[in-house]
Amino acid sequence: MKIFFFILLIFSNTQNIDNLFEESNDLYTNGDYQNAVQGYLEIVKSGFESAELYFNIGNSFYKLNNIPESNYYYEKAKSISPNDDDILTNLSFAQNLRIDKIETLPVTDIQNLKLSILDLLSEKGWSYVLVILIWIMCFTFIVYNLSNDPKFKRLFFSISFVLLILSSFTLFINFEKKKISEIKYAIIYDKEIEVWSEPNNISELKFLLHEGTKVKQIDVIEDWLNIQLENGTIGWIQSSSLRILD
Repeated sequence: MKIFFFILLIFSNTQNIDNLFEESNDLYTNGDYQNAVQGYLEIVKSGFESAELYFNIGNSFYKLNNIPESNYYYEKAKSISPNDDDILTNLSFAQNLRIDKIETLPVTDIQNLKLSILDLLSEKGWSYVLVILIWIMCFTFIVYNLSNDPKFKRLFFSISFVLLILSSFTLFINFEKKKISEIKYAIIYDKEIEVWSEPNNISELKFLLHEGTKVKQIDVIEDWLNIQLENGTIGWIQSSSLRILD
């Protein structure tokens, strides 16, 4: 009986989320972007997340000309679906609204290839691929051991060997995705912030940053963050000035 009520609760919650999502979509279509945002964020508060949901939130904030929020939620959508053309296009539109125009460090062809492979799937997606490959490899290995036919044994041994290589490669990809996921990025929310050479405001003022700019978190000392820009420049800012992309 408890299981029945648990399933019923999940179904009811899913139905409520679907209804709220459709209502928010209608509000967005009718140009009521503020209320659309509120509806979408209610869904986020419930614990549900998806690339489509974050994309729609980003779109709503973009229409409201909210630079940091639109960049933040497009980045959230990209983290779930890194190769979605619509997400990448709208993210570039939101980035163009930023005051700070920061060039990225040059990337080698090998690094580009590696990033392309990593971005084929999300971290969760690569984990699923690894599990599936391991299960298939175990199955083929069992068939290999049970078979008495030399031809079948050779065939399934070869398949098992190929699957072992693919599993090892996928395991490496998972480790790389894990390392990347542990790197913390953030979006600047203040209109303008000062970046210092040390974690205090009596050191050298290096430069200014503005809302919507994405930074990489390197270190934390009390309420100061050591950040790195896409061009490799490093400095310290106060943590209250930004929002971490978690």
